[in-house]
Amino acid sequence: MEDTGISPTPEAHRSRLVAAPKDYFLGPVFAATRQLGPREVVIGGRRYSIGGFHPLRPDLSPPALDVRHARAIFSLLSFRDPFEDTRLIRFSFNEFCRRYANSNGGRYARAIAGIVADLLDAYIRVTDQKSGVAHEYRLIERIDIEKRPIRRKDARLAKSRQLELWFNGCTLSPEFYGLLSKIAELQHLKLNVFTSIRSPIAQAIYLYIPSRAHHHMENDPFEISATKLLEQIAVPVPAQKSLRKRVFNKHENEGHCVIQQLDGLETLSGIFRVRLAETTDKSDWKLQAWVERRERKTRLDPVNSKLVAAYLESGRPRELLEQALADIQPLFDYEIMLLATAKVEFEKNRKFFEMARAILKGPRFVNLLAEAKGDELEGRKATKNPTARLIHRIMEAVSTPINARPGGRNASLDSGTSFRELFGQQDKKRTP
Repeated sequence: MEDTGISPTPEAHRSRLVAAPKDYFLGPVFAATRQLGPREVVIGGRRYSIGGFHPLRPDLSPPALDVRHARAIFSLLSFRDPFEDTRLIRFSFNEFCRRYANSNGGRYARAIAGIVADLLDAYIRVTDQKSGVAHEYRLIERIDIEKRPIRRKDARLAKSRQLELWFNGCTLSPEFYGLLSKIAELQHLKLNVFTSIRSPIAQAIYLYIPSRAHHHMENDPFEISATKLLEQIAVPVPAQKSLRKRVFNKHENEGHCVIQQLDGLETLSGIFRVRLAETTDKSDWKLQAWVERRERKTRLDPVNSKLVAAYLESGRPRELLEQALADIQPLFDYEIMLLATAKVEFEKNRKFFEMARAILKGPRFVNLLAEAKGDELEGRKATKNPTARLIHRIMEAVSTPINARPGGRNASLDSGTSFRELFGQQDKKRTP
């Protein structure tokens, strides 16, 4: 199978963690090749039926999802603010294309728009193998699109009545959003690593084989035959052993065969290593994989250990915190002015506020500053002082999980991991 031809840009090398249902990383949910019909995958006692049906339109048979759709889903989820309790995700389509393909050129943009359209029609059916109970859901409920006149008056299209499409954002389905609200059911992906992989076969392998190789080492690797692996990721299996090997080492001389693209990639826990070896009976080749553990990272600055502890108390992974703190920026002038108006001591707490802004992101952080300013202007006295009151509110915002907020519509979604609990919220909604 050919490479996508997409070359990484400096943006692609920035660490960007994306949270998604962990089943997407425990089995071959996403095919390596384009699908014309449905696929079925069994993961941990759950049978996933992907594509091939539409619950409301029997005449519609959308194809199963492949790695192109995986890139779109993960790129979309990278725009989610983990502190915002909403199904709406806002993004610029140009920025979406850059995260998906490291390019926003017209050819890529049109192809990506078609892939996103597939997600609107695609449904996933998850069946519990013990009870036989099935739940169906789609990923995206709707997309907010505007049509505007062609901006370049000298363009050929400007002479026609065709309009440009502007994507303002999208709304996740309630079922998919519910899954994303279950912290215990999520796993994180390094999006920049995934989108740097050119081969669709390598992409499909990277999504789930690292989870199986996680506890293995070089002298005891995880092994899977080439035939079984290709079957799992929906790649036609060549009859000859030599041709099966060629699937993995084609373009080896150029330095970007499937094995070369996979070996040395980062995972959350270490470095993914792979190699090809013959099976014991010499009838096939097998992929051997393991994860090299990286040395433990230096502990986060103890000066602000209370802020770190508050973040970890929320149940979010430490990796996301490290990612946020690796991109600390000075406060903007207007943010400093808000603090000054609120009579908050800034200089002594500069590092704390900069860390808080990196963790909470700009909009939520500014909202807290605006509240502090409003308290001061309206004469609401603090128990101790304005600085202590704002710090207390920031600590609360950092430590409170989305689904633990009082009155939140997903307050009950963070408990177990059983099939009934996963989809229990939807059961309640559908009860007459």
